Amino acid sequence: MRRVDSYAALFTALLMTGSASAGDAATAERAIRAGVDEWLVAFKAGDLDRLMRLYMPDALVALHGQPALHGKDAIRAYFAPGMGKSDIEFRIEIDAIRVHGDTADLVSRYWFTARPHDGGNTYRDAGRSVVLYTRDQDGRWKIRLDLDQDTPDVRFEDHP
Repeated sequence: MRRVDSYAALFTALLMTGSASAGDAATAERAIRAGVDEWLVAFKAGDLDRLMRLYMPDALVALHGQPALHGKDAIRAYFAPGMGKSDIEFRIEIDAIRVHGDTADLVSRYWFTARPHDGGNTYRDAGRSVVLYTRDQDGRWKIRLDLDQDTPDVRFEDHP
């Protein structure tokens, strides 16, 4: 089975499984929200090692307009050239988190601006993300799948 098909199967399984108990789900949701905050801190600081600790080894990242990144090595290689070279503004508004045992899905809106330190062109991006998390063997929630898309209902003009 191709890796993309595996992630599609995982996503389908998440949708079909029952959710965790209210207490477990609330604890997981808090941990996932803390993970989102940790991702933002690491990304803004240009701390690539800290950022990579938040991903599963076989994670898939698919940013709109970019080829899919398969695994932490590809994700690291994508982020490495730009890390720490821009002033970053990155806002994430979480729409929903649903917990399904040891997996969870998060849907959010995001607004991203990078102003290069060298005075180059400012990059702006806004859209929606679907992020699937898996609890690792140590009980930590890590990113398994991150899909971003450009969407007409999330624009910079509407930036909170």
